[in-house]
Order: sequence, then C-alpha cells, then structure tokens
Amino acid sequence: MNQPNRKPNRVMTFLYRLVGIVWAYETVEEVRDVIAHNAFDSTVARVDSHTNVADKLTCSYDFQHGLIDLHDDMHDVWHYLMALGARADSLGNATLTDDLYDAAESMRHVLIHVADAAESTVPRVVQPTIDRMLPPVNR
Repeated sequence: MNQPNRKPNRVMTFLYRLVGIVWAYETVEEVRDVIAHNAFDSTVARVDSHTNVADKLTCSYDFQHGLIDLHDDMHDVWHYLMALGARADSLGNATLTDDLYDAAESMRHVLIHVADAAESTVPRVVQPTIDRMLPPVNR
C-alpha cells in the first residue's frame, strides 16, 4: 500500500487488524509526506478552531477546564510513549527506543508547564506576612 495520503480511517484500520492486515508505509519519504499532510493541510482549520475557542475566554478561570483536559490528554500520550519505548527496547531497536524516550521526556516537560499554567488560572492573593498581622509595638 503505497498511497501515503490514502490511509484507511480508524474503523477500517481496526477491521483490517481483525483479519491480520497492518497498515505500514514502506519509505521514510512516505512517512514524512503523511506527517506533513496531517500537520499542515489542516493547519488553517485547526488554528481557526482554537482561536475561536480562545477568543471566548474572558477570565483566567475560563482557562482551567481546557488546561486540565489538555494535561490529562498529554499525560496519556506520555504513558503511550513510555510503553512504546519499552516495547522498542525489548525488540532491540535502539534508535527507535531513544527517539520514543526523548519524546516522552519532552512531553514530561510540557506536562509540567501545562500544570503550571492551570495553577496560574487561580488568582494569587497576597497573604499578609506575620509582621503585617501584628500591631506595631509601642515603646
């Protein structure tokens, strides 16, 4: 199957797997073409969609739900990358293992920043220090 932009949808991929057919691209160029197609051919629609949602946010609390959901989705991706890395390692593919673990490590850093952003949606109230709470001493 050499048509990079003709990958079957998820339902067909599932059905193919039931009968033992696995979809795979045979060249690096095909993989690059598919990644480029998926990333760039729908970019305008994705950007517009995300921009429209972001434009409706009116205060920091409005960001919470989306950031928490995003963190959950990315945490799932981190687990998936770790599982794939472990499997690639067990199959002896060092390059694939390194790439997957590097991607997982990058995802871990992104998770930290998204969690920080979610926490930043809660306005910080400056707590008075103990000095401010005590009345001045009259001497």
